[in-house]
Amino acid sequence: MLATSPSEINFKASMMIIEFLKILGLIAFSSVKFLFAPATVYLSGYSYVETLIITTVGGVIGVVVFYYGGAFLFKLWNDRFGKRGKPKSSFNKKNRFIIRIKNSYGIYGLALFSPCLISIPIGSLLAARYYRNDKRTLPAFLIAVVFWSIALTSITASLGPFFVG
Repeated sequence: MLATSPSEINFKASMMIIEFLKILGLIAFSSVKFLFAPATVYLSGYSYVETLIITTVGGVIGVVVFYYGGAFLFKLWNDRFGKRGKPKSSFNKKNRFIIRIKNSYGIYGLALFSPCLISIPIGSLLAARYYRNDKRTLPAFLIAVVFWSIALTSITASLGPFFVG
């Protein structure tokens, strides 16, 4: 039986803590910058399955936090200030794109395009604003996150060897 010194045990424990914090950071990154998360995680040295798990968990956490946080904030805002007259409209390319998706594709279009094109925080806040009472909202967003996680991780894994020295 090999005896290990206390310094070796402390070193191993500190390395485990560092790895745990690295994974937590990647999960947090996945929750806000989902488009770039699979490449970042995969090129950080994680396997395909580990990348898939980290990005999916991060995306799901992001959707849940921003959806319920947004719903809470919108309810709080409406309770505090109520609706005041007609809101000022500001149309730019991004607003037109979001409204076109909302009107043309509805909840499923917003869910499908949010993780990559719009971003999880903005897409979840829009869903909380326009589809708060629709029971299909959260499942649609979670399925979209899993879909995009598989697709982007697969693309990254197939192109990854070109970028690793």
